[in-house]
Amino acid sequence: MPKASKRTGLFYSFKNIFSKKKELPMGIAFIDYEHWYIALEKMYGRKPDIHMWLREVQKKCDLKEVIFFANFSKFRDKEKEIKRIRTVTNSIIDTYNPDAHYKKDFTDFIILDNIYQKALSREDINTFIIFTGDGHFSSVCAFLKNFCHKEVGIYGVQGGISSTLIKNVSWVREIPLEFELNAPYYNMLFTYLKNIKEQRDIYPTFRKTAETVASMHDVEFDTIKQLLSELINDGYITQLTKNIRRHEQIRILEPNWTLIEKDGLWLKTSIFNN
Repeated sequence: MPKASKRTGLFYSFKNIFSKKKELPMGIAFIDYEHWYIALEKMYGRKPDIHMWLREVQKKCDLKEVIFFANFSKFRDKEKEIKRIRTVTNSIIDTYNPDAHYKKDFTDFIILDNIYQKALSREDINTFIIFTGDGHFSSVCAFLKNFCHKEVGIYGVQGGISSTLIKNVSWVREIPLEFELNAPYYNMLFTYLKNIKEQRDIYPTFRKTAETVASMHDVEFDTIKQLLSELINDGYITQLTKNIRRHEQIRILEPNWTLIEKDGLWLKTSIFNN
């Protein structure tokens, strides 16, 4: 993943990360980080990969603002998580209520209030993206979609999204994304292919690459074989014929590094590689 650029001001994120895409509708995102972090860790043993999610969203809209909400008192590593979020945006709302007389979690209410405010004040926003699985957001999604005529997209942790919520939105994307699940295997393959690029007399054929990567990382051969086939079919890797000796030819793998980098497929700094 690309490294976060050095901050130059409060809105550095929008200048450096939210690249202008005139052909896409303007959008805004509201993130229930408690749902994302807690449900993903509990159900899949993973932590959110915020930058990977951001790249996915940027394909759908010209993202003008993203706001994270959470009662951060629930997080074991509060400061660490806030620091990770700040590599994307400074718009973070801590919903912790210090009043000992009120134990209720106000996160949902605060998010809802912010959504309604934006719906009424930002007519230029065409796409509302909400990261949650809570059915309490069904009414606001129906309001945005049916009354305001906005596109409403939901991101939520797979297995933790309310069926009522799904019925009231334009589209739903479940986390972990298929790409997110495959990211560690992509890293294994591309790291191997990159490392042997300058070595003589080592030719990365399809089978040899799959066997070597599977053995090096103790993963299933069929898993690596399938993903390698998909990378070839999608144009990220080409099979070229090479003459190695007189009258002897083999088919070797040639990654399209420009396309791989452009699409962020080799996530060398992904949290899954740490």
